[in-house]
Amino acid sequence: MAMEILSQRTLPTPLELIAEQSGADRWFLPTGSLIVQQGDPVRAIFAVERGLVSLDGPNIASASRCRSGDLFSYPDLASRHQRHQLAARALTPVQLLCLDRSSFLELIHRHPTLVIELLQQQYGRLRAQRRQSAIAPAPFPFHGTEKEHNAA
Repeated sequence: MAMEILSQRTLPTPLELIAEQSGADRWFLPTGSLIVQQGDPVRAIFAVERGLVSLDGPNIASASRCRSGDLFSYPDLASRHQRHQLAARALTPVQLLCLDRSSFLELIHRHPTLVIELLQQQYGRLRAQRRQSAIAPAPFPFHGTEKEHNAA
């Protein structure tokens, strides 16, 4: 009986956990707004409550998208340089939760299962990027010489 109750109980989502934090700020941004610029220092992580965010940078074949429930900028907190590796831009009007670095680290300390959720999210994002780059055409599909290409 106790095991059945435990198995029926769901853990809070990362978005729910961040929303519960007293230090979380809610941002409302219009379409096209730059949320973070690649190379800027990482001061916080973001959770998408509503809308669509594009993540773009030099090391990904095409922009990755974050939807409601997705978090971004958390991998940059763990990097040695603690700088944003990707730029984030609102593709639609967005509602975001912003949680500063120290509050996020405290949250992970209190809810270590959050790390598993974030790893699963990151894995899904990487898998989607790999799938998308596998079907994308090569940037230079012509197989002749440069002279033949220019003549075509």
